[in-house]
Amino acid sequence: MLEVSSVSVTPPPAEAVAPLMRGLDVLRRLTDAEGTLALAELARATGLARSTVDRICATLAHLGYVRLDGRDASLAPPLMAVANACLDALRIPGPLGPLADRLADELDESVSIAVPDGPDIRFVHQVLRRRALSISFRVGDLLPGERSAPGLVFGRGVPWAVDDQLVERGLIAVAAPVHGPDGAVVCAVSVVSHTSRHTAQGLGETVRGPLEACVREMERVLARPGPAAGTTETGTAPPEDAPVVSLARGLTVLTAFDAAHPALPLSRIADATGLPRATARRALLTYEHLGYVTRGDALYRLTPHVLGLGCAPLSRTTLPRIAAPHLTALSGLLGESVGLSVREGDAVRCTARVAPRRVMSVDIGVGSRLPAARTAAGHVLRDGGAEAVVDGPEAGLRSMAVPLRDRAGRVVSALDVTAHQGRGEDGAWREALRAAGARIEAELHVTSRFVSVPAH
Repeated sequence: MLEVSSVSVTPPPAEAVAPLMRGLDVLRRLTDAEGTLALAELARATGLARSTVDRICATLAHLGYVRLDGRDASLAPPLMAVANACLDALRIPGPLGPLADRLADELDESVSIAVPDGPDIRFVHQVLRRRALSISFRVGDLLPGERSAPGLVFGRGVPWAVDDQLVERGLIAVAAPVHGPDGAVVCAVSVVSHTSRHTAQGLGETVRGPLEACVREMERVLARPGPAAGTTETGTAPPEDAPVVSLARGLTVLTAFDAAHPALPLSRIADATGLPRATARRALLTYEHLGYVTRGDALYRLTPHVLGLGCAPLSRTTLPRIAAPHLTALSGLLGESVGLSVREGDAVRCTARVAPRRVMSVDIGVGSRLPAARTAAGHVLRDGGAEAVVDGPEAGLRSMAVPLRDRAGRVVSALDVTAHQGRGEDGAWREALRAAGARIEAELHVTSRFVSVPAH
């Protein structure tokens, strides 16, 4: 997607936190590169010394926001906590997302919710129809306002807008505004399709009634009282042993906001983060300068610009991708083949696998289907999530598996270790599987707060 640089053209205020500005620039560069970039390329792109980039990335890795793999840095799922704070504080995707989902099912078309981000628009909810010719917008993507149906709604103040191949040849969309209780437009809902299915005019005629009904229901939802504002919970204190402490401290400010606290005074932000008031103030000045925060009536609010910090590439991930580094670490710890599986009828299908190099190893390729009754993963997926140990899937093999659950507690996959029957101890295997499973679940839960994460 098209992204506009968020670097301010005006000089930063004297009290701006320079390490925080540099860290945000690194996150933006990684986002623009779809999540992964060589450290040397990061240094060239940011104009920073390689040693400075190394320290920044080490700090981001310390926070869990970036993974370092040799010479490369990659955005990591825990960074979605920053996007989640912004999406939650907007009070839009949470309450309105299910209505957009329902509209997409009714129309069998892709549906988006977008908000203004300066002169442009940023997507905060997406429901995509999976087809050979599909739409690839993601939560967090930015589009020029004058080249999109939602942007025309915001820029021209019209009650109905049509995008007839403005963004891309063959892509069409119609959008309508959603008003808040005060009458101001807070977001736009759009139905997106392509010219092989409709003309722009035909799409508008087809979807107008359902879209307008959806908008009316959304406005009724927004008219209801929002979450009660209680005491802001204190988050995890920034690690004082991070290589760049001021960067680690500054990033905690972004996660102080939520649906119950979309606007906060400086004192509450300092209390929520555990930062000295002066430190929190300098971080907020930095964010305000870069457009991530606005201030009015002594209250600070996050802007949709925050979603430019990794949200788009991380919002289109899958469970196997989230699990990949944890599977590698688990296989290295146990010295055995480990993987993920999902259920397919009376069978299980392997969705991820990591095996060590050894003379005799388990060869179960990604995509392999095995009888559920002959694998520990199959027992876990069939029996409602109880841990399992099975001799199989063939003579001489033994497997153990634990469940992986989504945010609602549903078992969505099984994590297993499979090896020769003469190797490994059940107690050590079980402990390692549970620990790795907990880490994978934690990253799945933070990633899937506002986006769907496929299990395969």
